[in-house]
Amino acid sequence: MLVDQAKSTQWHLNDNEYWVLAQLVQHRGQVVPLDMLEAVVISGEIAHQLSHAELVSIIYHIIDYLCSSHSNLIEYIPEQGVILYPMTQVKHPKILDLPTRLLSLGQYGVIIGALLVLLFFLWSHITPPMFAKADVLRQVITPQGKVIQLSVFDEQSLQDAILHANCLSTQLRLCHDVHWDAISAAMSTDRHYVSLLLTQSNKAVWRFKNVKVRVEDMHSPFITQQWLHKVDICG
Repeated sequence: MLVDQAKSTQWHLNDNEYWVLAQLVQHRGQVVPLDMLEAVVISGEIAHQLSHAELVSIIYHIIDYLCSSHSNLIEYIPEQGVILYPMTQVKHPKILDLPTRLLSLGQYGVIIGALLVLLFFLWSHITPPMFAKADVLRQVITPQGKVIQLSVFDEQSLQDAILHANCLSTQLRLCHDVHWDAISAAMSTDRHYVSLLLTQSNKAVWRFKNVKVRVEDMHSPFITQQWLHKVDICG
């Protein structure tokens, strides 16, 4: 009979179970070969042979009983043997391995420190948003009474910004129907391109369109009625 004093439980072993456990205890810390455990000798009697399946069943029965309280006390090596360790192996779980595990102050400090370092790293690599103010900002009213917000951006020449704003405003007033609510125009730094962002909004969806135009002379207006119809600004 095997007694667990910590739990006040008893396990009545049969002869075969007692033999296997006794051999493990006598050779504690060593790998006991399976063929040695299969040859059962009780009270000096002639050995009788356990089948492999019977022995494996006994081994797992012993493991289930002993390892429920003492983790990793017994290790079964298939096709080789069994080890009964001299002492219970203590397995140190990693942080957060268990959902109810409490962190020590040191572990808590390490986690907080790592988070602060990560936040500082991210903050130092985030580019702050840039807000640009239009160089020319106007409201254009079409013959049908529609109000269009017109913004022109040009960091290098205010005169060019006013020139293109005047040209676009004049041509928009001549349109029968303007498809967009807001138009933003930006001149490139190399003075060869003008980018227009067209915006239309209603209660359901927003609609956007981008038009990029190459110009030969930034100081000369290029917007005409024909061009506005071609790029679907006017209808």
